Amino acid sequence: MKPFLLLALFFIGIPAFGQIDKYLEEFRLTGQSNLKKENELLVDARADLPLLLQPFLKDSLRSFRQKAYSFIYRKGLQVPASQKYLFVSALLKGCTDPDGSVVGQILIWLQSFGSEAFSPETVDMFESYLLNRRMPHRKRMIMLAGYVGAGREWMRKQVMQNDLPPAERWAVQLALARMGDDASIFACAETLRSMVLNNQLVEYVLPDIIYTRQRELLNICVEYIQSDEMACISADPDYETEMLCGYRVLELLAPVIVDFPIKVSAIGSLDTDDYHKALLTARSWFLNHPNYKIYTNAY
Repeated sequence: MKPFLLLALFFIGIPAFGQIDKYLEEFRLTGQSNLKKENELLVDARADLPLLLQPFLKDSLRSFRQKAYSFIYRKGLQVPASQKYLFVSALLKGCTDPDGSVVGQILIWLQSFGSEAFSPETVDMFESYLLNRRMPHRKRMIMLAGYVGAGREWMRKQVMQNDLPPAERWAVQLALARMGDDASIFACAETLRSMVLNNQLVEYVLPDIIYTRQRELLNICVEYIQSDEMACISADPDYETEMLCGYRVLELLAPVIVDFPIKVSAIGSLDTDDYHKALLTARSWFLNHPNYKIYTNAY
């Protein structure tokens, strides 16, 4: 009998496991997912799901392991705040998975949890991972560490190294800026101001800048919103025309500002039928709220 069938039989008779073991057995054989069924299983799943799924996380099939981790991630979003650290810890341990794509997905999932869900134990894990230069998706790992306040001293030593690759140096500066390091905030601001406002800046650099949640850096984004320079191009391939970058910057900035009057839809676009009016509203709001508050408890 195959190992995964033995594991499934071992768990049969544990009703609170929610029959997830049987579903995973079927998934391993067919490779087919049933989102509706998964949602039903997660409703009844116990808080010790990460422990129960441990044997499945060691399977030889990458897609099978990732599916098991997805159950931990999704249940972790559902449990009370006092239990989330159990799920976050299990996910973070998954960053030792031999497949880089699994590690990358786990790091993305971890961004969905509030910083309070990361226990001192997970902070210690971050610091051990940072020492592993072969860790895949290193930028994501460094920035997630900055989000939870891990590895500060290591990062400070890294930015002093002349041979640090530029991409990693940028990630470390961003992470330190997120942790409130004045020198790194200044370095990020200098880098941003040396760049030209265009599509590439908005798409690839500003999300990193907004990640820091530092007023000095977000104020530069506010300046872009106030600018009338036609520096960007419409994202519509059938109607490429010059447009204000402020619209796209506003989409990035709005979700992190407390009590901001302009909301963003689930797909990241402004929740409005009149973009021009929304931009004018945003400009006026920032002029009247120079001491705006920033959400800092989310990635």
